[in-house]
Amino acid sequence: MQGITITDETTDGFLAINLIDILQAIAPTVLTSQWQISHLECLGTTAERLHQIADNQQWISGTLLLELAAGITQVIDGKFQGNRLNENQPWLTITAVDSSAYDIESLDENILAQIRQQFQQVSELPILLTA
Repeated sequence: MQGITITDETTDGFLAINLIDILQAIAPTVLTSQWQISHLECLGTTAERLHQIADNQQWISGTLLLELAAGITQVIDGKFQGNRLNENQPWLTITAVDSSAYDIESLDENILAQIRQQFQQVSELPILLTA
């Protein structure tokens, strides 16, 4: 998978984007995927529900993920993996990194291109070679 890191900041040095911003940037494809959440730490009105989903390792629809992400004010850490229907491997992984960045990895270069256009501070993730 190829990947990018988003580090857009506010003028006072905080991360300027949230999960909902990324999901909305690629919304049509989010809706056609099933999502699993892990390693989650977040704040907001829907945080408790998202934590329950992550703790129970539930799969949720893209529609529900968008709805719950809209109530989140900050994702400190978390991994959001999207699988297309009838596929066993994620095609998209969004990882919140210590409230300072979002790493996005995808098999779909068009998704990464959309995200590059949508956000300001985007850099390439190093490609890890496996032995």
